[in-house]
Amino acid sequence: MGKANGLSPDESKNNLCLSNNNVVDEDDLRKVELLSDEDGREYGYVIGLTAEDIMKKVFRSEERAYDFYGRLGKCNGFGVRKETCTNCQALMSVYLDKGSSVWKVRKVILEHNHELIPTGMVHMIRSFRAISGSAKAHMDGMHTYGLPTSKILGYMAGIAGGYSSLGFTKKDAYNYMDRSKRAKVVDGDMNTAIVYLEGKAAVDPMSMARYNLTEEGMLGNMFWADGPSRVDFQHFGDVVAFDSTYKKNKYNRPLVIFLGSNNHKKTTIFGFGLVLDETISSYKWMLENLLEVMCRKLPSVVVTDGDESMIAAVREVLPRATHRLCAWHLQKNVTSNTNEQMFRDVFAK
Repeated sequence: MGKANGLSPDESKNNLCLSNNNVVDEDDLRKVELLSDEDGREYGYVIGLTAEDIMKKVFRSEERAYDFYGRLGKCNGFGVRKETCTNCQALMSVYLDKGSSVWKVRKVILEHNHELIPTGMVHMIRSFRAISGSAKAHMDGMHTYGLPTSKILGYMAGIAGGYSSLGFTKKDAYNYMDRSKRAKVVDGDMNTAIVYLEGKAAVDPMSMARYNLTEEGMLGNMFWADGPSRVDFQHFGDVVAFDSTYKKNKYNRPLVIFLGSNNHKKTTIFGFGLVLDETISSYKWMLENLLEVMCRKLPSVVVTDGDESMIAAVREVLPRATHRLCAWHLQKNVTSNTNEQMFRDVFAK
């Protein structure tokens, strides 16, 4: 198994070389013609290349260098990974030349300590296996008409001339179909949630919801608040607690709850939200939509659980609001980080 580079833990981020031997100088750079990425010929031909030929190669990025070594492996019958698994010394080590802003080859070893895969079976090496777009389309289409995965695979293998000619394994196909089913279930749940909120809005005209979609068309972030919550916010929204510790759901989406305290010192809910991830952008989206739904009423104090992304979002969206940490979370941190009972008792006061 060939290694794509020789990065060791103590080397710098931009230096992927193993040694200082055979470093390519500037003359080599001028000798090699860099073609555009679009024409797909930046690497030239990989068949019959010697170590000296490879040493003259330069690449626009580390990813392109890895892609080149993958093509070399596919033509010669070995898989490619970023580390060794059979103690094989075959490798290609590259480094970034900061002067020319291209990646150069520092070291290459073409000898392997294991047998190479025959050309006709190279496509079954794990690093080269892939279900093509057309194959996915065929599988999706036949599955829509009720055909089980086993029948679909049998049909496709018959057309391809056998299972070994498919370019992927049965496990690959079953994994793909499983992921497709999960995506459809999630997509169905998203539509159900949106229809439910639209139904609530029809019954309660003051109920409002906001949501956005990801690039894949899946549900991104969502925020909603009913009529009573919006009224409560106008009266008691000067202090808002912003909590996202509720993450126990099958989609692993953090549930965000905006809450406060009314004039009877009872907890009141101002709104709920589901965020795509715990990033600053997601929390900013949630806060901005909270303000929009609440008619731009600005809270004076915001209490959070200490999440750094959440705090950063609060500072950007509500720069004039005073930020405080939740006492319950502070107490929990004390309990988790110290065994001194006296200190716990004093801190609790």
